[in-house]
Amino acid sequence: MALGVVLHVELNDQVGQRQATGSLVRPFGQFQARAGKQVAKTGFFPFARVAKAKKIKMPDVQAGQFIGFNHRVGRAFDASLNPQRAQQMPHQRGLARAKLTTQFDERMAQGGLCRQGLGKLPGGILVVPERSFYNGEVNSFRTHIDGGLWVSRIQHWGLQLGFSQIGIAGIDLASAEPGLSAWLAQGFQGDMAYMARHGLKRARPAELVPGTLSVITARMDYLPVTTPAQWQVAELDRLGAPAQAIVSVYARGRDYHKVLRSRLQSLAEHIATGLSPLACRVFTDSAPVLEAELAARSGQGWRGKHTLLLNRSGGSMFFLGEIYVDVALPPTAPVASHCGSCQACLEVCPTKAIVAPYQLDARRCISYLTIEHPGPIAPELRALMGNRIYGCDDCQLICPWNKFARRSELADFDARAALVNRPLAALFAWSEADFLHFTQGSPIRRIGHLRWLRNIAVALGNALRVASALPETRRELAAVLQTRLEHPSPLVREHVVWALEAVRP
Repeated sequence: MALGVVLHVELNDQVGQRQATGSLVRPFGQFQARAGKQVAKTGFFPFARVAKAKKIKMPDVQAGQFIGFNHRVGRAFDASLNPQRAQQMPHQRGLARAKLTTQFDERMAQGGLCRQGLGKLPGGILVVPERSFYNGEVNSFRTHIDGGLWVSRIQHWGLQLGFSQIGIAGIDLASAEPGLSAWLAQGFQGDMAYMARHGLKRARPAELVPGTLSVITARMDYLPVTTPAQWQVAELDRLGAPAQAIVSVYARGRDYHKVLRSRLQSLAEHIATGLSPLACRVFTDSAPVLEAELAARSGQGWRGKHTLLLNRSGGSMFFLGEIYVDVALPPTAPVASHCGSCQACLEVCPTKAIVAPYQLDARRCISYLTIEHPGPIAPELRALMGNRIYGCDDCQLICPWNKFARRSELADFDARAALVNRPLAALFAWSEADFLHFTQGSPIRRIGHLRWLRNIAVALGNALRVASALPETRRELAAVLQTRLEHPSPLVREHVVWALEAVRP
């Protein structure tokens, strides 16, 4: 039987040799994967089941009349099975950059051949899409899907699940790689070894999750619903009460990893009901993902000079999450930057961690020092930390765009009484059991009790150094520090000793 397909491959070419009998020819080297997955626009249409693994019978039609594939595709397929050929794989380890050519006879477009299968083969059924030209969108039911419609559906479901905005980003982040490499080369990641360990994988979604064609980005506001109108001023005023502890706004409620992950998973399940089988993976700051870059490219906002994402109608008080999918969806448009000549975030940073617009030296950032850094805090930075014991919001509090920050209706982000307006002395007295109890389900728990005590010891030392502190207040704070002077942890003892130096004659 003559078929309307021409393959520019040898009879024993690698496509024929490597493809398992009866399985669907498809990209990414996933030979045993499910049939009918969506494939990239620059990939090729999974056109048939192969009856025999080692030979493809050439149909008796004029060459080039219908479909032609570049012979190098076979080598790209084979790279995933043959490590020696790995260098022949495209940049994303898929076929998104493979050089493919397709030609369709106009008679097929007009004659209705594309609306039905062309007959049964010994190993399976030849599948032809409804439309005669391939535009990157074929689902498991072998029918064309409307990418724009699906994006609208995903956005609608996302809003129903409590997300503030849903966007779609492509996977080509090559232009972000030089900046990431330069940042790592300067050692700005500090003790975050995982940043260097994963390297450029952060900018290559299809290396992290092979087969990824699009990234669904999600934004979720986190200001508690009870946040007052002048909340930025109120938060900055906390710095004027040195004996009171400051915990970053985002960390006062439930762990955002848990909140976002469950809702992203629900969103993925919604999508899978219509695009099944769907291969996807959910991320919430839990893997080497260049999330701010992906969010910016998908229109969630623009990168501020403090390196955080800013949104005109939502400021920067929100979390980001992603779903990597093997579906080629049309990306949502990015937005322009609106920072202008403003330098407020650079000027307000207590430790000057924002070394230049759009450049952050994490080693000096208070959020890094109180959360990510496991060892002793550099003495020259301790006095600059003030009473901030977990995170720092200063660059966000001063940002004019955060007057538009939105409140979240989710009770998960409501502040816990144990973490707001609390004296440093009370928190320093927590035993490890108290710490685990009061931080259950909170992001704070990840730093552990010892770092918690380290951070508070620094804050107590800074409170002792305030010139306006009353003598009785200073005596009380010193007495609190004395309770940990013989602590078994060298890390805690070192910072307690430093703090008590403020009361020495």
